[in-house]
Order: sequence, then C-alpha cells, then structure tokens
Amino acid sequence: MPFQTLPVWVQLGAFFLAFNAGMMNALGLLSIWHQTVSHMTGNVSMLAIAILHGQSMQAIYGICVITSFVLGSLYSGYILGSSHFQLGRRYGIPLSLSALCIFLCWLLIPYYPRYALLWACVAMGMQNAMVSHYKGAIIRTTHLTGLLTDLGLNLGYLLRGLPVERRRVVLLIVILMGFLFGGILVTWLYPYLNLHTFLIPVCLSLAMSLTYWTLYIRNQLHH
Repeated sequence: MPFQTLPVWVQLGAFFLAFNAGMMNALGLLSIWHQTVSHMTGNVSMLAIAILHGQSMQAIYGICVITSFVLGSLYSGYILGSSHFQLGRRYGIPLSLSALCIFLCWLLIPYYPRYALLWACVAMGMQNAMVSHYKGAIIRTTHLTGLLTDLGLNLGYLLRGLPVERRRVVLLIVILMGFLFGGILVTWLYPYLNLHTFLIPVCLSLAMSLTYWTLYIRNQLHH
C-alpha cells in the first residue's frame, strides 16, 4: 500500500497518540517541578549544567529522568520487536503499560512529586518507541522538533516546485495539532482538576489499547 493511501484510522491513531503526549508534557510542566517528560533534549542540557555546577542531586535526578525514558523505549522494543508500524503487532500491550505508568504517576505525585514524574517519562518513552516508521516516513508522537523540520523541508520542496507526498504532510500536521490540542485541554482543566488531570491520559491510553485490540481481532477474523 503506497503512502498516498494512508488510512484514516492511522491518521486518527497518530493524532490521539500525539494528543496523549501533549497532555502529559503539559502536565509535567504544570506540576510543581515544571518537568518535561515527553522529550529529553532539554533534560540532557539540564544534566550538563548540573554536572558543570556541581549540583549532584540535580545531576542524579537528570540521569533518572533520561534513564526512565530509555527504559520505556526498551520495553516497547522488547515487546514489539520493531518500530515499523504493522497491524498485528501487540501495540495494545505498551499502550496498557503506558496507562499503568501514568496511573502510578498520578498515585504517587501528591507524596513524591519529583520522582512520580519518572513514571510519566517511562510512559512517554514507551509510546515514542511504539511507532517510529510508517511507509518510509519517520513518525514521532511525543516531540515535535523532527516533525517541524520535516514540515519545513516539505514546504520548501513545494516552493521549489518539487514533488511532495501530500498525505505525509497531512500526517505531520495531524500530529502537530494533536500535541497542541492535548496541551491546551489539560492547561484549561488543570485549575479545576489539579493532579486528577493525570487521569485523562490514563483513560485515553486505555481507550487506545482497547481500540487497537478491537481492530486487531477484526483484522484476524477477516483473514
């Protein structure tokens, strides 16, 4: 199947994964520690600063944050065996585990706010590693730097009159909008729900897991 025939359900899946990550990263920033959990670039920079300034506790925490994200990716790699999307792989498992990790974050954050966020990092590492490639496209749903680079490149190609796979551009925009709207939603709800806002991505992760298993079973029955 060529990329031009990208199914609607793939676009919806990408949107809701990015929506989930947008919620989680905004919640990490809204919490008392203002911690990014869905991407690690800034955290590595903060680790470098802590090391240079001799801030040992900050450095240890930075290492824990980065390690947690890597461990989440490790779990996905072990469970799925590939980052190339293919219906039939057990994506429901990392989605369910991601929901569990976010639930543990919500459970622990009133008592151990700093270290509870490590579970959020595990969840985001797990989600980001689930699907990295589809039909030759690199897909990341928990951070936007590469996505915005690809979007800019494709717009530049259009300006030069070069051929561009429009469905790929649409997918990039869908992921961008998902991440943005997820952040907007929880920022709006946080003053009312406070830490209970973390339960929204828990429910969304579980819903995505159940939806995937439904699609998987239907696909198996048709074959």
